[in-house]
Amino acid sequence: MNPIELVSRNGATRAWIDPHGGGIQGLEVDGCPIVDGYPAGQPAPHAAGAVLFPWPNRVRDGRWRLDGEEQQLTIDEPERNNANHGLVRSRPFDVNHVSPHLARLRISVSGDPGYPFEVDLTIIYRALNDGLHVRTAVENLGTRRAPVALGFHPYLRIGDVPMHDLVLEVPAGQVLDLDERLLPNGSRPAEPRHLSLSGAVLNHCYGGLDVVDGQIHHRLRAPDGRCVELRADETYRWLQVYTCPDVPRAGELTSSSSSVALEPLTSSRP
Repeated sequence: MNPIELVSRNGATRAWIDPHGGGIQGLEVDGCPIVDGYPAGQPAPHAAGAVLFPWPNRVRDGRWRLDGEEQQLTIDEPERNNANHGLVRSRPFDVNHVSPHLARLRISVSGDPGYPFEVDLTIIYRALNDGLHVRTAVENLGTRRAPVALGFHPYLRIGDVPMHDLVLEVPAGQVLDLDERLLPNGSRPAEPRHLSLSGAVLNHCYGGLDVVDGQIHHRLRAPDGRCVELRADETYRWLQVYTCPDVPRAGELTSSSSSVALEPLTSSRP
C-alpha cells in the first residue's frame, strides 16, 4: 500500500501516513526530517510510527482476567512471552477521506483471541504549517464495557544530528522500574528532566508528567538550537522512551543512530 502524502498549506510540512498500520511513515518540516521513515511497501521496522491499540505496551504471558475469566491474547513477542503493542500495527486501515492537508483513517477490532470486544478507532492526521496534528476517536460498538488504551511509536530526530548530541526534555516525576521481560515492577523518582542522550541506552516508561494548559510537552534539542516538540493532551499521561540500536531509515537500517522513539501512551499498563 502506498503511503498517503500530506502537505501543509504553506508547503513547509510534508507527512507520509502508512495505511497499513495507520502510522506516521515520515515527517519533514522546512526540509528537515523530524520523524524517521522506512521504505514504502515494507513493514514498519521496530514498530516505527506504529499505532498501539487497544493496548500500547506489554501484557505478561498475554494473560489477563475479565469478570473472573482468564483471557489469552496472541503472543507476538515470543522471546519474552508477551503480547506487545496491541492488535492493529500490522493491519490495513480503511482510508475514509484524503485531501492535500488531511487524512482520516479507521479500523475496527472485533473477535480477536483474548480481546472479546468490538471497538472502532478513527485517526485524523492534519499537516500544519509547522508540524503534524493527530486527533483520535474511539467508539465501543458492542454492548459491554471495553477496556482500551492508545499509544503512538514515532522515532524522532533533528535532521542528521547524531542522537548522542541531542538532549531530551521530559517533564516527568517518576519512571517505572522494569524486569528482564520489560514489564513494570515498581517506580522511582525521575531525575533529571533534561537528559543527555550521549551513550544513553533507554527503554523506560515515564509518568507523573506535568500538564500545562491541558497539554504535556516533550522536547528534543540539538546543539545548534533547533528543537522538535511532541505535544500530547492530558490523556497521554505516560511516555515510553526507547533508544533502538538499529533505527529505521527511509532506505536502510543503520546502527549510526540519529533518532529516539518517544511514545505517548494513555496507560503504562494494559
